[in-house]
Amino acid sequence: MAEGALVVERLLRSPYGVDSILTTRKETGVERSLELVPEGVPIYYIDERAAANKLLGFEFHQGILALGRRVALPTLTQGLESFFEKESSRSGNHSWVVLPDATKPDNLGLAFRCAAALGAEAVVLGERCCDPFSRRALRVSMGGVLQVPIYRTVNLIEEIKSVRERWNLPFYATVLDPEARSLYDFPHINGRRSLAAFVFGNEYTGLTPEQVRVCDRKLIIPMRPDVDSLNLGVSVGIFLYEFNRCAD
Repeated sequence: MAEGALVVERLLRSPYGVDSILTTRKETGVERSLELVPEGVPIYYIDERAAANKLLGFEFHQGILALGRRVALPTLTQGLESFFEKESSRSGNHSWVVLPDATKPDNLGLAFRCAAALGAEAVVLGERCCDPFSRRALRVSMGGVLQVPIYRTVNLIEEIKSVRERWNLPFYATVLDPEARSLYDFPHINGRRSLAAFVFGNEYTGLTPEQVRVCDRKLIIPMRPDVDSLNLGVSVGIFLYEFNRCAD
């Protein structure tokens, strides 16, 4: 369920299909979204927001809703196979965001928003991640969920082992660990490689020892010692920004 003019517009521009649109007759600011609605997709109008609130069961603040269609998501292996078949994979810089167990829709949405803004190739979701297409995740991501390819995994650990061996894709565990290298050292660690996959743990529990062991290196964001951690989305943004900066 896409909520708000911007998210609805991004749904309509995405590869995902749209079943129907709901808005009010007096709504303003949704004209551009409505112009993008494909022929044959029904648009349902309600006279007043109060009626929409009663119909939906929640406060209808955003003025427009769209019902999208899910698609089958590729696995990490399938996604990388498709990526490395492309001519564009041989040039430029490419990064992936790996989330083994992002369980909060707000955190997941913000991670997608950063991934979309900073050009990640895809977001890889582990077995315990929450639904990226929930209303909350979509809304917080500002439609980023609809802009970034998504890979799903059944066994993340085994898939990481396989793709590391097959494509020599380096995985970096982002951890609070005294043995981790500072993100400031990333240019020396990554060398001239233009590929990187960053693995982010749950905000409360971090990465498991097994998840850390399957990665090539451990990295940490330098910060004050009396601060435990950063929000997941903030961490994703910092790592992707630094990767792009070093690659340039």
